Amino acid sequence: MKYKAVPDTQGEARALASTEFYLPIVDLMMPLLQTRSLMAGVRLGLFEALHGGAGTSSEVARELSLDAESVELVFRVLVCAGYLVRTGSQYALTELGKHMLRDGPLSLTGFAEFNYLSWEWIGKLEELVRTGRGLHVHRSMQEVLAWESYQRAMLESARFEGPLLAPLVPVKAGALRLLDIGGSHGLTGAIICRLHPGLRSEVLDLPQAIEHDKKLAREAGIDDIVTHRAGDALTDEIGSDYDVIFLGNIVHHFAPEQNLALLRRAKDALTPGGTIAIWEGEQPGPEAEADIVGDAFALYFRLTSTSRLYTAEEYAGWLSATGYEDVQVSRSPMCPGGVLIAGRSAK
Repeated sequence: MKYKAVPDTQGEARALASTEFYLPIVDLMMPLLQTRSLMAGVRLGLFEALHGGAGTSSEVARELSLDAESVELVFRVLVCAGYLVRTGSQYALTELGKHMLRDGPLSLTGFAEFNYLSWEWIGKLEELVRTGRGLHVHRSMQEVLAWESYQRAMLESARFEGPLLAPLVPVKAGALRLLDIGGSHGLTGAIICRLHPGLRSEVLDLPQAIEHDKKLAREAGIDDIVTHRAGDALTDEIGSDYDVIFLGNIVHHFAPEQNLALLRRAKDALTPGGTIAIWEGEQPGPEAEADIVGDAFALYFRLTSTSRLYTAEEYAGWLSATGYEDVQVSRSPMCPGGVLIAGRSAK
């Protein structure tokens, strides 16, 4: 996949083909302003103001006590991005724009707010390249609002990913207990449980995250099937007699030796024939074609953690090395860049 400017006219096509000048300016300026306009559209309520129907920038500015000329400029950028459509002087939400509403079909308002944190983190990219040291974002987030924004963004991401990956997780007949390590809100574990009646999920998450986790679980309507327990999976007891242990988007925060140790402890916590499942971004291999989704996520997670994404072969190798059987690698075509690796404890 590539993310690029698409010309509307022959003149624009000629300008974009002039890589000596025009395209680099577009690349350096326009994505920044498009992203920030989406963020501002959520934070300032611009999308919500169009929830009831089309309106002019002046009407929206008056309703929200904003500057009309600046609202018009942001609206025009959002039209270019495909989130608004303009008819005369009026603007309306597109189907894509409805995702920027609090009650949108797959709302991403939390993700937009979380991007303010990501904006700061991405500003440390040069430091990463100079030193090779990424940020430890879980330790750097001290403010309550930062944790709340982060957790809500993870919930919104799971609304998309969860239904795609849950059917890929093998679960033995009669399974009763699932441990969702670092599972935040617990939605993905809940979706797995809904597919296997009788299965219940317990989330093990950092103490500073637990209250936000519980609130989001109630909001998502899954607190009937999900409970939460505070703890650090690297240092605290993880429990025993689980039929499924799920690690979703967590092992990229850990070094290989930490992951190996965690997987050994997880195997001891599984019932005979129980399942371990890792859902992660996949580090593109050295021979893979450049891909903006896989490669940008790899860069982002290298920046925001003290570790990195790993290849599917590395994930699977850890499971084999720690004694899991029937190791399988699965991917969903609807979720490019993600990979599920599953194995079983001995029966």
